[in-house]
Amino acid sequence: MRRLSGLLLIAVLIALAIPMVATNAQNQGCPNKSSYYVASLNADIDPGTADFMASTVSNAESLCAGHIVFVLVTNGGDGASMESMISSIESYQEWGGNFSTVIAPQGGYAFSAGSYIAESSNDIYMEPGTTIGSATPIVSGIPTGEENTTMTKDINAFASYMMTLTQSNGRNATATGLMVTNGVSYPDDQALGENVINGVINSTTVQGALDYLGVPANTPINTPGIRSSLISVLSNPNVSSLLFLLGVFAVLFDIYHPTIILSVVGVAVIVAALFGFGVFGASPLAVILMIIGAAFIFLEVKTAHGISATVGVVIFIIGFLLVYQFPPAATGSSPTSTPPPTGTFQGIPDITYGLIAALGITIVIGSIYLRSIRDALKKRPKVNEPTVLIGREGRMESDLRAGERGVAMVASEEWSVTSSQDLLRGDSIRVKGVTGQTLAVEKVEQ
Repeated sequence: MRRLSGLLLIAVLIALAIPMVATNAQNQGCPNKSSYYVASLNADIDPGTADFMASTVSNAESLCAGHIVFVLVTNGGDGASMESMISSIESYQEWGGNFSTVIAPQGGYAFSAGSYIAESSNDIYMEPGTTIGSATPIVSGIPTGEENTTMTKDINAFASYMMTLTQSNGRNATATGLMVTNGVSYPDDQALGENVINGVINSTTVQGALDYLGVPANTPINTPGIRSSLISVLSNPNVSSLLFLLGVFAVLFDIYHPTIILSVVGVAVIVAALFGFGVFGASPLAVILMIIGAAFIFLEVKTAHGISATVGVVIFIIGFLLVYQFPPAATGSSPTSTPPPTGTFQGIPDITYGLIAALGITIVIGSIYLRSIRDALKKRPKVNEPTVLIGREGRMESDLRAGERGVAMVASEEWSVTSSQDLLRGDSIRVKGVTGQTLAVEKVEQ
């Protein structure tokens, strides 16, 4: 028993020592973490901003910056990206860094998903005339008859999540819980009085806030780069869906009027759209329906009257609407918070329906128009079709022995010709037949 107790004691000590060793190993390369890293975000929360947060934390750690000051203005966004950003913040805090959120400049705000991100910070500061709150989620895909139950359950889950984030950083969880359950928003002075934030900065500019926090004057303010911005653009369901339809239309147009360039551009646009669907987590069913819709649009090449194109657009729109039924956010525990609930903070904007309908109608009408052009072109004789030259006259450009081949100018073009009689250069000739691309000619007596 003594040996067993001794072994258990040693195992416990080793288990306790491992995190300390790992932390020391992490900090060995950064003996001094007194420097600052400043990042600024004025955008909706989406996969692009999540990428920006991840790169912000990574860059700060690589520079041994022990303080991140995150200047935030946002209306909110999707829940999965919010969770990813909070995970990056918590990772930085585990590394030993201090993460501060500043809502600035004057007139700025951190609504919806932005308020969760702020409350996951070690410190929150606001400038006069700024606001935080209104964090009630938009719950989509609720089964019929379960609206009240599901909505209540999800709102309570988000409230608990918000309160846990707030408590872990020593602020008033009850007040932040009301942001979720009642959609409450707090102006700067009230937020400070309710202990929702850590302080109000007496300034109206971003630089004034940074000076107040002791950030050196020469510290650069980092903003989302090209990669993050591109991800943000493509992760917008409206943009990706419109790009998909535009790509389909470009390829369809190229089928009617071959140029190759349009097909390459169309395929590239479709690939970019599919990348966007993957970034924001569109369901496989939605993407499959869009692809099926595109296939029906392409079938318009073989059918008539726009029926196939209309069916394709309808199927595509159904798939598009399903894009907004985001899958549940990935769950998982973290040292400072409970597993985040499922849901999103983003609904379908009204303008989306109009844009998709307009583009769908354009594709249907455009496909009918392109088909009518193609049919008209089919009825016209081809410019380089030799049979249209029968009966036309021309002039020999070379001497020609009977049964052999020579060259003649007919309809302003040089043609390979043959004849049953000898011809001399300059003789007038008439086309009497065609074999392949060779004209059979005879001499025209002057």
